[in-house]
Amino acid sequence: MSEKTENNTTAEASAVENTETTPVEEVKVKKEYKPVPVTLDSLLAAGAHFGHQAERWNPKMLPFIYGKKNNVHVINLDLTLDYWAKAQEVIKAYASKGKKFLFVGTKDQAQETVAEAATRCGAFYVNNRWLGGTLTNHGTIKNSIRKMKSMETLLEKAEDSESEVKLAKKEKLQITRDLEKLSINLSGIREMKYAPDVIFIVDINKDSIAVQEAIRLHIPVIALVDTNTNPDVVNFPIPSNDDSKRSIELFTNAISDCILDGRKDYDKAMAESEKIAKKAKKEATVKVEKKGVEKKIEKVEKTTNQPTA
Repeated sequence: MSEKTENNTTAEASAVENTETTPVEEVKVKKEYKPVPVTLDSLLAAGAHFGHQAERWNPKMLPFIYGKKNNVHVINLDLTLDYWAKAQEVIKAYASKGKKFLFVGTKDQAQETVAEAATRCGAFYVNNRWLGGTLTNHGTIKNSIRKMKSMETLLEKAEDSESEVKLAKKEKLQITRDLEKLSINLSGIREMKYAPDVIFIVDINKDSIAVQEAIRLHIPVIALVDTNTNPDVVNFPIPSNDDSKRSIELFTNAISDCILDGRKDYDKAMAESEKIAKKAKKEATVKVEKKGVEKKIEKVEKTTNQPTA
C-alpha cells in the first residue's frame, strides 16, 4: 500500500483498536450491515481526504486537491461530495433500468468489502486478480467458468455414494487444487454471461487493465481517484483516498446501497408491466372467446333460417 501521512496511519490504527472484538463478536458484525451515508463527517472519519506524498502526484488531479500538509496532498472533500452526488444519480439510473454492475477491487484492503457489497446487491465482482481479457475476450473466460463448474459437478458426484463416478484420493486432491485456483479468480463472475453495463473500480492504477478493457468496449467506469491517478480515464470519478480500508468500505457499500435503491424502482416497474401484460392477455382471451361464441351463434342462426326442401 502506498505511504500516507502519519495522521492517516494513526487514524487507521486507532480505528482498528476501537473495533477489536472477540471472534464471536466479529462474526456478528459481519452479519449485521448498517448503511453509512456519505457525508463530510463520514468522509473525514474514513480518512478519504488523505492523498499521496506530493512528489507522487498526478498533475491532472490538481483541480481536486485542496492543499498540502506535511508533504502530503489533501483532497477537497467538497468536490468529493459533488462528484459522489453525480455518480449516485448515474448508478440509480442504470440500476432502475435493470443494468448489470461489476465491482473490481483486487488490492488486499478491498477484497473482502468488494465481495460482500457486490453479493448484497446482486452485482458481479473481481477481487483477487484481473484476468486479461475478462471483458474483451470473454469467450475464453466462459470456457474457464465451464471447466470450473464441471469440476464442481465431478467432485459432487464423487462424494455421492450412489454415483458411478469414483475418484482416487490423489485424483480428487488434484481436481480440488485446480478448482481452488479457478474459483479464486472466477467465483465472482461465474454467472456473468455478457459484459456488464457499468463497472466500479476501487484503484484504477492497480487495475489499469480493467479500465483499458472497459474503455475499449465503451463501458462506463465509476472509480475512486486518488492524487496519484489520472481522472480523465474514468467516466465518473470520485476523488478520494483509495488506500484506506474505511474509505473503500464507505464508497463500496454506498454504491451497493444505490444499486439496491435503483433495483426497487426496476422491480416495481417490472411488476407493473407484468400486471398490464396479464390484463391485456386476459382481455385478448375474452375477446377471442366472445368472437368464437358469436361465430357459433351466427352458424346456428344460418342453419335454422335455411328453408326446408
